[in-house]
Amino acid sequence: MKMGLWLIASLSFLAMLGGCGAASNEATASGAASQANISRKNIKPGNNPIPDEDTDISPESKKRGKISLSKDKKTIFAQGWLETHELADRRTKKATKIVFRKDARILVDWNMDSFCPPHLQDAPLVKEIEVEEGNPFLYEIDGMLIQRAGADFDIEYTTDRETLILCVPGKKGEIRIPEGVQDIYTSAFYGCSGISSVFLPSSLYVVGDAAFGGMKSCTSIQSQKNKKGFFTKNGVLYLHYSNSSSILIAYPAGKTDKIFKNAPKNTAFVSAGAFLEATQLQEVYLPSGMKTINDGAFWGCKNLKKVIVNNKKRINVAGDAFFGCPKLKEYVTDKHDYL
Repeated sequence: MKMGLWLIASLSFLAMLGGCGAASNEATASGAASQANISRKNIKPGNNPIPDEDTDISPESKKRGKISLSKDKKTIFAQGWLETHELADRRTKKATKIVFRKDARILVDWNMDSFCPPHLQDAPLVKEIEVEEGNPFLYEIDGMLIQRAGADFDIEYTTDRETLILCVPGKKGEIRIPEGVQDIYTSAFYGCSGISSVFLPSSLYVVGDAAFGGMKSCTSIQSQKNKKGFFTKNGVLYLHYSNSSSILIAYPAGKTDKIFKNAPKNTAFVSAGAFLEATQLQEVYLPSGMKTINDGAFWGCKNLKKVIVNNKKRINVAGDAFFGCPKLKEYVTDKHDYL
């Protein structure tokens, strides 16, 4: 299968920071990183939380949200319907806290481009989230913003599971994603440069593209036994795609290894943004069963010199898979360019 949106290879990394990245290709569309189609259900009557009678934030109200700042510019107040990129702007550089009002909610769009810049890139000092009591859509745990199952009824489809939207960029050390969280949104932890390790719950169902990309201090991602098929090897996150193949979902950007060559032999796909900003890597050797390297898979790996696949068969390589890798001399050529 193929999905219809692709990055324009000529976009610079700075341009990426101003907007979203590329859409997932056939690996993620088949059920890996973004899994947009299988992660949602048609809305069913009675599935959704009901706001207070005096707070009309239904789709029919067409009320889009907004943010405001405290006088000292240290606190962001979010209210109404907001997309993640609307949570911060040029005014929020000094903010250390976000307060989500009683009517605040996030528009979750799994059909968006495959990976976006850090959700709070314009509020890099934020280290605390507060959700006002009575908010039926959102809650906070340990610096992570989570949307309740069935809370998004503004569009045709709804995320019918607990969805971790984002983590505050000021979070440091080890982090444990709460049991019960089922989906981790695209770029959820991107920009959380102080997190050293991540522990995933057994309830996990979907991991969005580049959810753990660019975490410069993270050296390990660990997953419990999971019915969906997530597993880790040497701190790298994979997903059993089928009985015969696996997908490399996320390589922690803080790993200090210069060479990567121990992926499971049945690894057939590299997800979009999987190695995002893994700046220590110099050489990558992928198994002979490799079929697809997705958009931005090695984006920003500035010291990467070679990516080798011992496979003479046709390999699908997105046109921008190695964008932002100035030292790359030997690599898998584009045998199938999606652009």
